[in-house]
Amino acid sequence: MSPAYTPPLTATSASKIVLVDGHSLAFRAYFAFAKGRDGGLRTSTGIPTSVSYGFLKALLETIDLEQPDYLAIAFDLGGATYRHDADETYKAGRPEAPEDFKPDLDNLQELLKALNLPIVFTPGYEADDVIGTLARRASQEGFQVKILSGDRDLFQLIDPAEQVKVLYMSTTYGKGTQPPREFGVEQVKEKLGVLPSQVVDFKALCGDPSDNIPGVKGIGEKTAVQLLTTYGTLENVYASIDEIKGAVKKKLEAGLEDARHSQWMAQIHLDVPLDIDLRSCQLQGFEEATVLPILEKLEFKSFLTRVKNGSSNSPGRMKPRCQPSRLLSHRLPCPPTRATTYGSLAPKTPRRLRKLKQ
Repeated sequence: MSPAYTPPLTATSASKIVLVDGHSLAFRAYFAFAKGRDGGLRTSTGIPTSVSYGFLKALLETIDLEQPDYLAIAFDLGGATYRHDADETYKAGRPEAPEDFKPDLDNLQELLKALNLPIVFTPGYEADDVIGTLARRASQEGFQVKILSGDRDLFQLIDPAEQVKVLYMSTTYGKGTQPPREFGVEQVKEKLGVLPSQVVDFKALCGDPSDNIPGVKGIGEKTAVQLLTTYGTLENVYASIDEIKGAVKKKLEAGLEDARHSQWMAQIHLDVPLDIDLRSCQLQGFEEATVLPILEKLEFKSFLTRVKNGSSNSPGRMKPRCQPSRLLSHRLPCPPTRATTYGSLAPKTPRRLRKLKQ
């Protein structure tokens, strides 16, 4: 029996996918509340919820702002990756996650699954590599790609045509701060002094202490920018080594091996074997019966109210799960249920976010 035909996924000029750097947003959510003057958020029974609340609030605000048709959330698995295999000192010295972070993250992922939001990860790779692979696939299909992250490494994925952009988060995004700033080519140049296509070579030269990537010893960000402005690429820097004088030349010559190694470590992998396709990342809405018990357990009273009001008082916010997307050339099979859209959850940002028992 021949396999069923799957129509090709065809994007229009308005098609958009948001790719979320899950751990980047989760840590920002945690520290926005757990180290704030109000202390961490917990339920009346002691369940930590800083991650779950801050992440959900920020994510829904992003969905409301960007109005994507597709979305996926990438997480790190926490084990060794191919970078650790190549360099056992990679990310060495990073502090362990706080004790209450892991159970909070587990509850968040349970909630995201209930909301029918795709979670993507692959053993041996980091979330950056997963995001890079999905961004490449989506841009090749003609989608506008927005990457929600606070990690500058992902700037390297921004393309000259700006079909891929980064929604760059502040360190406390999720606690009533300004929305992420959209970064294209010019914004990266303004922030780092180099183009997105030079980010990997920038890190190869000056390193990245947060990931314990060494770079060339003695070469700082300012010198790295000057070298890349003059020569364009790491390869051209070393091809023109005789033109470079003094201490900088000596440092480059001594650090050639570290530069090559750091360049390789900093490069995001764009061909991760993923057991997911873009079609499965389509936003579908969610079943209230699945989501409400989790919101109740986490005592997310404001979100509970929005879901209930969205369904009982605002029928316009309800839509069949099988509503055909304008991006697909065929209709999806229609189950006998109705799904609530994410608009019913989207929070109104208060003037001052007070401590919540959530």
